Amino acid sequence: MRQHIIIPLTALLLSACGSPPPPPPVPWDTPGRVVNATLPQWQENNTIIPSSSPAGYWSVVIRAFSPQNTDRTPGEYYAVAHATRIVVEAPVAADWFRAKGWLRQHGAQGVIGWQPALNCLACNETRIYLSHE
Repeated sequence: MRQHIIIPLTALLLSACGSPPPPPPVPWDTPGRVVNATLPQWQENNTIIPSSSPAGYWSVVIRAFSPQNTDRTPGEYYAVAHATRIVVEAPVAADWFRAKGWLRQHGAQGVIGWQPALNCLACNETRIYLSHE
């Protein structure tokens, strides 16, 4: 039993006595090098890389949807990419196809359903209901 304690203690003692070598000295008298001569070329994009494990139960409604509207929030793009259920409420089928194309272009993966606007004679806006369950 005593030998089982002495061997680990000896190994611990020997490993603690060693010290790392000193770092090499910095040559301060040599001129520096240019690493980045120009600024990086950045272009805005609406690409969202889907999360591998989105969590939680949530729902988002995009009211008065228009594909030409560029005032989308990052939360709306996240909801489009991670929604497990998508329903488009549109007065006519052409608006549904337009919304479906926009959703697919921006990362929607699930089934996109259509719901006609009921009990509304003068409704002409498209709404998109996104939810994650």
